[in-house]
Amino acid sequence: MARPDEVISEVLGLLEPMVTQDGGSLRVAEFSAARSALVIDYVKGVNEACESCIIDGESLKAFIDEGLRTRGVHLSEITISEPGA
Repeated sequence: MARPDEVISEVLGLLEPMVTQDGGSLRVAEFSAARSALVIDYVKGVNEACESCIIDGESLKAFIDEGLRTRGVHLSEITISEPGA
């Protein structure tokens, strides 16, 4: 079985195209296996043609949680930090 940090990287890699297409970015700010906690820094991009196409933090959190759970990683706490928001 893959290590949790490897699974986190895999899931973020799958979600990254959703945010980078509009100039956004994702980064693991903190991961603690002992506390079962993950903090993601999420910088939203800009899409003037479709403001509602930009993924919000809560949706991103749900996508990350689902992606991790389907790969066998269950975290107690996932926090999406949006610097500058």
